[in-house]
Amino acid sequence: EADIRHSLDCAPHIIHLCCPISDRQIKEKLKSTRPLVLDLLRRCVALAASRGAEVTVGFEDASHATPDQLRQAALTARQAGVRRVRCSDTVGAYTPDQVWRAVRVLREAGLDVEIHAHNDLGMATALAMEGVKNGATQIECTINGLGERAGNTAMEEVVMAMRMHGEELDAHTDINTREFIKASRLVSSITGM
Repeated sequence: EADIRHSLDCAPHIIHLCCPISDRQIKEKLKSTRPLVLDLLRRCVALAASRGAEVTVGFEDASHATPDQLRQAALTARQAGVRRVRCSDTVGAYTPDQVWRAVRVLREAGLDVEIHAHNDLGMATALAMEGVKNGATQIECTINGLGERAGNTAMEEVVMAMRMHGEELDAHTDINTREFIKASRLVSSITGM
Protein backbone atom coordinates (compact mmCIF):
# COMPACT_ATOMS: atom_id res chain seq x y z
CA GLU A 1 0.00 0.00 0.00
CA ALA A 2 2.94 2.33 0.63
CA ASP A 3 3.99 1.98 -3.02
CA ILE A 4 0.52 3.04 -4.15
CA ARG A 5 0.52 6.08 -1.85
CA HIS A 6 3.92 7.08 -3.22
CA SER A 7 2.70 6.64 -6.81
CA LEU A 8 -0.43 8.68 -6.10
CA ASP A 9 1.77 11.62 -5.10
CA CYS A 10 2.60 11.92 -8.81
CA ALA A 11 -1.13 12.32 -9.63
CA PRO A 12 -1.32 9.58 -12.29
CA HIS A 13 -4.42 9.08 -14.40
CA ILE A 14 -3.95 5.31 -14.32
CA ILE A 15 -2.35 3.01 -11.77
CA HIS A 16 -1.57 -0.58 -12.71
CA LEU A 17 -1.49 -3.08 -9.85
CA CYS A 18 0.11 -6.52 -10.12
CA CYS A 19 -1.72 -9.25 -8.25
CA PRO A 20 -0.35 -12.80 -8.11
CA ILE A 21 -3.21 -15.27 -8.41
CA SER A 22 -1.65 -18.73 -8.77
CA ASP A 23 -1.20 -20.87 -5.67
CA ARG A 24 2.55 -20.95 -6.28
CA GLN A 25 2.92 -17.16 -6.42
CA ILE A 26 0.63 -16.57 -3.44
CA LYS A 27 2.32 -19.15 -1.23
CA GLU A 28 5.95 -18.87 -2.30
CA LYS A 29 6.32 -15.25 -3.40
CA LEU A 30 3.91 -13.52 -1.03
CA LYS A 31 3.91 -16.10 1.80
CA SER A 32 0.18 -15.46 2.04
CA THR A 33 -3.25 -16.96 1.39
CA ARG A 34 -5.78 -16.32 -1.37
CA PRO A 35 -8.34 -14.61 0.93
CA LEU A 36 -5.66 -12.24 2.23
CA VAL A 37 -4.40 -11.44 -1.29
CA LEU A 38 -7.93 -10.74 -2.54
CA ASP A 39 -8.60 -8.52 0.48
CA LEU A 40 -5.37 -6.64 -0.21
CA LEU A 41 -6.44 -6.26 -3.85
CA ARG A 42 -9.75 -4.69 -2.72
CA ARG A 43 -7.96 -2.28 -0.36
CA CYS A 44 -5.34 -1.27 -2.94
CA VAL A 45 -7.94 -0.64 -5.65
CA ALA A 46 -10.00 1.45 -3.21
CA LEU A 47 -6.94 3.45 -2.18
CA ALA A 48 -5.92 4.22 -5.76
CA ALA A 49 -9.48 5.01 -6.83
CA SER A 50 -9.98 7.33 -3.84
CA ARG A 51 -7.50 9.75 -5.40
CA GLY A 52 -9.19 9.66 -8.81
CA ALA A 53 -6.87 7.23 -10.60
CA GLU A 54 -8.26 4.63 -12.94
CA VAL A 55 -7.03 1.25 -11.72
CA THR A 56 -6.02 -1.66 -13.92
CA VAL A 57 -4.90 -4.99 -12.50
CA GLY A 58 -2.44 -7.51 -13.87
CA PHE A 59 -3.17 -11.07 -12.84
CA GLU A 60 0.35 -12.38 -12.39
CA ASP A 61 0.95 -16.03 -13.26
CA ALA A 62 -2.61 -16.41 -14.57
CA SER A 63 -1.44 -19.39 -16.61
CA HIS A 64 -1.06 -21.42 -13.41
CA ALA A 65 -4.38 -20.37 -11.87
CA THR A 66 -7.42 -22.56 -12.25
CA PRO A 67 -10.44 -21.09 -14.06
CA ASP A 68 -12.19 -20.80 -10.67
CA GLN A 69 -9.24 -18.95 -9.14
CA LEU A 70 -9.11 -16.61 -12.13
CA ARG A 71 -12.89 -16.06 -11.92
CA GLN A 72 -12.66 -15.28 -8.19
CA ALA A 73 -9.89 -12.74 -8.75
CA ALA A 74 -11.75 -11.21 -11.71
CA LEU A 75 -14.98 -10.80 -9.76
CA THR A 76 -13.09 -9.32 -6.80
CA ALA A 77 -11.40 -6.79 -9.09
CA ARG A 78 -14.65 -5.95 -10.88
CA GLN A 79 -16.56 -5.48 -7.62
CA ALA A 80 -13.77 -3.18 -6.43
CA GLY A 81 -14.30 -1.02 -9.51
CA VAL A 82 -11.66 -2.31 -11.94
CA ARG A 83 -12.67 -2.32 -15.61
CA ARG A 84 -9.48 -3.61 -17.31
CA VAL A 85 -7.24 -6.51 -16.36
CA ARG A 86 -4.07 -7.97 -17.80
CA CYS A 87 -3.94 -11.71 -18.31
CA SER A 88 -0.28 -12.45 -17.67
CA ASP A 89 1.47 -15.58 -18.85
CA THR A 90 4.19 -14.83 -16.31
CA VAL A 91 6.23 -17.96 -16.88
CA GLY A 92 5.42 -18.61 -20.55
CA ALA A 93 3.31 -21.70 -19.90
CA TYR A 94 0.00 -20.97 -21.64
CA THR A 95 -1.32 -22.95 -24.58
CA PRO A 96 -3.78 -21.33 -27.04
CA ASP A 97 -6.70 -23.25 -25.51
CA GLN A 98 -5.78 -21.99 -22.05
CA VAL A 99 -5.68 -18.39 -23.31
CA TRP A 100 -9.10 -18.88 -24.88
CA ARG A 101 -10.53 -20.12 -21.57
CA ALA A 102 -8.83 -17.40 -19.50
CA VAL A 103 -10.03 -14.56 -21.73
CA ARG A 104 -13.54 -16.00 -21.68
CA VAL A 105 -13.54 -16.13 -17.85
CA LEU A 106 -12.34 -12.53 -17.62
CA ARG A 107 -14.81 -11.26 -20.23
CA GLU A 108 -17.69 -13.09 -18.50
CA ALA A 109 -16.76 -11.17 -15.33
CA GLY A 110 -17.43 -7.97 -17.28
CA LEU A 111 -13.81 -6.92 -17.72
CA ASP A 112 -11.82 -5.57 -20.64
CA VAL A 113 -8.81 -7.81 -21.19
CA GLU A 114 -5.24 -7.21 -22.26
CA ILE A 115 -2.82 -10.03 -23.03
CA HIS A 116 0.78 -10.22 -21.78
CA ALA A 117 2.43 -13.28 -23.33
CA HIS A 118 5.96 -14.55 -22.83
CA ASN A 119 7.92 -16.39 -25.49
CA ASP A 120 9.48 -19.14 -23.36
CA LEU A 121 7.94 -21.82 -25.58
CA GLY A 122 8.03 -19.71 -28.76
CA MET A 123 4.27 -19.12 -28.81
CA ALA A 124 3.86 -15.52 -27.60
CA THR A 125 2.44 -14.17 -30.88
CA ALA A 126 0.06 -17.12 -31.29
CA LEU A 127 -1.11 -16.67 -27.70
CA ALA A 128 -1.68 -12.95 -28.23
CA MET A 129 -3.68 -13.64 -31.40
CA GLU A 130 -5.78 -16.25 -29.60
CA GLY A 131 -6.49 -13.68 -26.88
CA VAL A 132 -7.57 -11.09 -29.45
CA LYS A 133 -9.69 -13.62 -31.31
CA ASN A 134 -11.57 -14.27 -28.08
CA GLY A 135 -12.13 -10.70 -26.98
CA ALA A 136 -8.90 -9.21 -25.64
CA THR A 137 -8.69 -5.58 -26.75
CA GLN A 138 -5.05 -4.86 -26.00
CA ILE A 139 -1.76 -6.69 -26.41
CA GLU A 140 1.30 -5.76 -24.40
CA CYS A 141 4.13 -6.17 -26.85
CA THR A 142 7.70 -5.13 -27.46
CA ILE A 143 9.98 -3.94 -30.21
CA ASN A 144 12.28 -6.73 -31.43
CA GLY A 145 10.60 -9.13 -28.98
CA LEU A 146 12.83 -8.03 -26.11
CA GLY A 147 11.48 -8.57 -22.62
CA GLU A 148 11.80 -10.72 -19.57
CA ARG A 149 13.59 -14.07 -19.94
CA ALA A 150 12.82 -15.36 -23.45
CA GLY A 151 11.08 -12.11 -24.40
CA ASN A 152 7.53 -10.99 -25.02
CA THR A 153 5.33 -10.75 -28.07
CA ALA A 154 7.04 -8.72 -30.78
CA MET A 155 4.97 -5.76 -31.94
CA GLU A 156 5.94 -6.25 -35.56
CA GLU A 157 4.73 -9.87 -35.50
CA VAL A 158 1.46 -8.98 -33.82
CA VAL A 159 0.72 -6.09 -36.17
CA MET A 160 1.45 -8.11 -39.31
CA ALA A 161 -0.58 -11.07 -38.02
CA MET A 162 -3.49 -8.69 -37.43
CA ARG A 163 -3.07 -7.25 -40.92
CA MET A 164 -3.08 -10.70 -42.50
CA HIS A 165 -5.83 -12.23 -40.34
CA GLY A 166 -7.79 -9.18 -39.20
CA GLU A 167 -11.12 -10.35 -40.56
CA GLU A 168 -10.82 -13.74 -38.89
CA LEU A 169 -9.68 -12.10 -35.64
CA ASP A 170 -12.24 -9.28 -35.89
CA ALA A 171 -9.38 -6.91 -35.05
CA HIS A 172 -7.28 -4.16 -36.53
CA THR A 173 -4.57 -1.70 -35.59
CA ASP A 174 -3.58 1.64 -37.03
CA ILE A 175 0.12 1.24 -36.22
CA ASN A 176 2.30 2.68 -38.98
CA THR A 177 4.33 -0.29 -40.21
CA ARG A 178 6.67 2.00 -42.15
CA GLU A 179 8.23 2.97 -38.82
CA PHE A 180 9.13 -0.61 -37.84
CA ILE A 181 12.64 -0.60 -39.30
CA LYS A 182 13.55 2.74 -37.71
CA ALA A 183 12.18 1.66 -34.33
CA SER A 184 13.87 -1.74 -34.55
CA ARG A 185 17.24 -0.19 -35.38
CA LEU A 186 16.92 2.34 -32.57
CA VAL A 187 16.15 -0.36 -29.99
CA SER A 188 18.97 -2.51 -31.38
CA SER A 189 21.48 0.36 -31.16
CA ILE A 190 20.46 1.15 -27.57
CA THR A 191 20.45 -2.46 -26.34
CA GLY A 192 23.24 -3.87 -28.45
CA MET A 193 20.93 -6.76 -29.37
